[in-house]
Amino acid sequence: MKPLLFVGPVVLALAACSSSSGSGTPAVSQVPPTTGPAVEAWLKTGDYKQWHCESAAHVARSPSPHGFNRICSNDALSGNASGSATWPEGAAAVKELYANLTDSTPAGYAVYSKTSVDSAGGANWYWYERVPLNSLVPHDGSGVVADGPGGTGSPKTICVGCHAAAGSDAAHTPSPGGRDFVYTPVH
Repeated sequence: MKPLLFVGPVVLALAACSSSSGSGTPAVSQVPPTTGPAVEAWLKTGDYKQWHCESAAHVARSPSPHGFNRICSNDALSGNASGSATWPEGAAAVKELYANLTDSTPAGYAVYSKTSVDSAGGANWYWYERVPLNSLVPHDGSGVVADGPGGTGSPKTICVGCHAAAGSDAAHTPSPGGRDFVYTPVH
């Protein structure tokens, strides 16, 4: 084997582009993308399953309309779950939606991610939801209910319209830490 004589900038460039956590394993993405097609591709990687997840699917907690689900919270959400301040930028969660409690594969997903320090009444949260095509929930031809920031359209009327009440009273705090557009932070 010949010794490597010159690697300087090439090695540094490769290290800068690496997605490794330094332990030889790829880093887990903590923030989902903010466009529907990119979210769907990201969901397929399963990175969110390495976040802080509920152990199993369950019947939705009131006041959720999401049927059977399982929630996963990223480090920014989970790490601040016992606080009372607004969530930090980058706080995110994935809700796997199931058609039946015994299903092992989600039928859809709901994803939200805080995109700025200020929630701006929900406008600075990214909202994405996809349901099965036979769902009674209003959706497009791909099953997408919402895809975008919460300042306009279905992200505002559907997602923010409901999530704005998170933590506002006992009926809207189904688990400890619910507040600032998040009903159920997973610790």
